[in-house]
Amino acid sequence: MKQKVQRPWIMAACVLAMLPVQAQVSTPANSGGFGDFVGWDNSMVNDPLEIRHDADQPIEFYTTATLRMLLSQDVTLQTINGYPNLDLTGFLGVGDFGNTPGIYRYPAARVHAENNASLELGYRPFMGEGFLATRGESLFYSGLLDGLTSGLVWSTVTGQNGPTAPFQFIYTGDNGTSTTASGASGLELARLQPDLSLNEGYFGVGDWATITLLPDERIDLADQTIRLRNFMDPLPGYLTTSYENDALTRTVVVDPADGRLYWRDLGSLVGCDWEVTTADHVVTAYLPGPLTGCPDESNNVGIGILDPRWKLHVVESSPDPFGDDKAIFAHVIGDEGMNIAVDAFSPTPAAEVNLAFRGWAQDARANYGLFAHTTVTIPHIADQNIGVYGNAQEEGSWSQGGGVANACIGVWGRARCAASNTWAGFFEGNVYASGVYASSDQALKTDVAAVTDALEATMQLEPVTFHFDTIMYDHLGLPSSLQSGLIAQDVEQVMPHLVRSVTRPAVLDTAGAVVEPAVTFKAVNYSGIIPYLIGAVQELKSANDAQQAQISTLQQDLASCCAAHGDTDQRTMGAGAGAGAGAGASEALRTDLFILPNPVADLTQLRYTVAAPGRTRLEVSDAHGKRLEVLEEAVREVGSYTHDWNTTDLAPGTYHCTLYLNDSFVVKKTVKVAR
Repeated sequence: MKQKVQRPWIMAACVLAMLPVQAQVSTPANSGGFGDFVGWDNSMVNDPLEIRHDADQPIEFYTTATLRMLLSQDVTLQTINGYPNLDLTGFLGVGDFGNTPGIYRYPAARVHAENNASLELGYRPFMGEGFLATRGESLFYSGLLDGLTSGLVWSTVTGQNGPTAPFQFIYTGDNGTSTTASGASGLELARLQPDLSLNEGYFGVGDWATITLLPDERIDLADQTIRLRNFMDPLPGYLTTSYENDALTRTVVVDPADGRLYWRDLGSLVGCDWEVTTADHVVTAYLPGPLTGCPDESNNVGIGILDPRWKLHVVESSPDPFGDDKAIFAHVIGDEGMNIAVDAFSPTPAAEVNLAFRGWAQDARANYGLFAHTTVTIPHIADQNIGVYGNAQEEGSWSQGGGVANACIGVWGRARCAASNTWAGFFEGNVYASGVYASSDQALKTDVAAVTDALEATMQLEPVTFHFDTIMYDHLGLPSSLQSGLIAQDVEQVMPHLVRSVTRPAVLDTAGAVVEPAVTFKAVNYSGIIPYLIGAVQELKSANDAQQAQISTLQQDLASCCAAHGDTDQRTMGAGAGAGAGAGASEALRTDLFILPNPVADLTQLRYTVAAPGRTRLEVSDAHGKRLEVLEEAVREVGSYTHDWNTTDLAPGTYHCTLYLNDSFVVKKTVKVAR
């Protein structure tokens, strides 16, 4: 059966025939009764249907007394948006043309859809042969531009420099499904976005309405990426075409900050430094004669840095707020042999200093130049668990072609800080050394002075036995066995220069939280007490020698007295003097000391004779030789002198008075009695 062809102009005529219009029509005219129509009946099928106005007047289409459509008459010399002398003849407008009181406007394009537009602010004279839509201050045009080329024009303007509006490409699907296209806004596939400057614009691919952003580049991808189907070679279903060109020297790169594409000269890239050997090893910055022509050996390798200063320069510049930041992490999962995470070797003979490893840390709350940690986990058992192992040795003898070191140091610790809590070595636990030496060269010392009163200072020290509190201070590595020593606070009263405060710093975890608090305590320099012990022994030796000499002299005097008088009750104590080492009895008889009265109640008088000019000192000590008081110090000429001695502060008992003259001394015993 032959299909009936419907011609468009016939259907348009039928539609227009159904509209109530104000028009001049051919007879017979209808009065508007039921079943009436505008036009001709089928008895006049050969006549055309016409709606016309032979005068220079528009044809207007009304419903409910409102103008709905307007076909303009001959309209020339019109002005729209400031553009004069426009010809708007024969333009059809659908909308409220002329409905605004006092304003009568004409359609501005061949077909113009209008809805309450105030002015066509985006209008341009090249519009005409096409479709124009306006509403408020918005404008859209699709058609010929100046009657020559095809194009699309849109505009949304608020005031002189208002915001811009995009041109959106939207697909809509079945309403009610779960897709984006089924929503009220539909699926936006792309948009054209003018710049705020109104001097340029951008094309954005993607659903910009959903992500609430605006494209701001010539081509801006909201998501996904770019795929070129016919780029690689070969590709099934396409012509075999290669786009490779080794003569080109520029490459496309991406800025990771914003995803924008740029180009770089290939000569500025270091990618050619990485090469694969025949054994599939990846090498770089190695060969003087490169595999691919790159200047390998003279180059450095930078990871995380643009301009590396060393052969391998690694910079961690992306801090991890949830873990440790590591520039280099070495992890070995090896076999039963020796496993080494990092092996550093610096064997350059011509260098002044070779450093196999150097650690440098600064500006944190806690800085460790080297942090070595060893752990043995269950069920493993280690014969050795060493945090830091320092080994310095010579390889072979000189005669065997080996090396000789002028200094050989296993571990060298140096601490140079202004803080009082400064230590070149800080150990928690027992410390073993096969030999210990301290700096003692005379050239290293100034203000050298003899230790005086060593016996008196030593006698004030009280040695004790004790146990450390390993429960409260379990993290200090204190020994749990019985200890002997001194109390630092007691030593500080006698020898303050041998006691100092020590602060064991707090231990922090990787997040900076304190896991072991800081502890401050006093420590004693036990080796500094040795000179006092030596001095005390020397003083005891000197006192013993003097007493032995005095006893010998007294024995001689007693024997002489008894021989002369035959009566031991008549002997005197006038010559009971003792000299220092090497002093003769004759000198001791010339320098003498007498205590009158003796025994003593409250007051007594010390009478002494100086046989040679010099410095004298009168001292009082108890029965054990501990000095109690210096009564007098002076420089005396040869002669006799007295000193009044008040003993009211002394308890009853035996005391010794000593007269020192230069290197000699005389000791006399006195007894204090109660009143």
